[in-house]
Amino acid sequence: MRQLKSSIEEVSIIERQITPLMLRMLSGLEQFIALDVPFLIEKRKKRVNRLKNLLSKADVTAAEKFRVVLEAFEIENEFGRTIEAYKGDLEVSGTPREVSFLRIGRVALLYQTPGGEYNGVWDQGNRKWVALKAEEYRNHIAKGLKMARKQVAPDLLMIPVSAAGGA
Repeated sequence: MRQLKSSIEEVSIIERQITPLMLRMLSGLEQFIALDVPFLIEKRKKRVNRLKNLLSKADVTAAEKFRVVLEAFEIENEFGRTIEAYKGDLEVSGTPREVSFLRIGRVALLYQTPGGEYNGVWDQGNRKWVALKAEEYRNHIAKGLKMARKQVAPDLLMIPVSAAGGA
């Protein structure tokens, strides 16, 4: 009986400590997204906001809350190992344009306008888009977009990549 009573007390202590832990985890995730390469930024911010709302609900168990917080971390982790193509809007040469984005892990984020007239890469060190010469990168970015959409087999791409640590 003493052991059972002790176990019950430990569970209630852990349950009281898990909520502050999850709040710190979400705060860290939110900060990570703000400092990360800006891909799918609205979708990722909405995920964090949904999790914050979930944590405030009393009708959801602590175990379920913790499960979805860990799931959000798994999703963010997966972004580092995948290649993805998606469409979005971006101001290019002073004009808002629809572009295709190519994300290669967290190593490179590129864009290309329809037809390949404008191409660019995200410079994480300076936190801004840098235009690329169309004649040099148009075909490589187009090929990367097709690879991400699984329209062609994976192959070598020649794209600009920043060195680790900004060096």
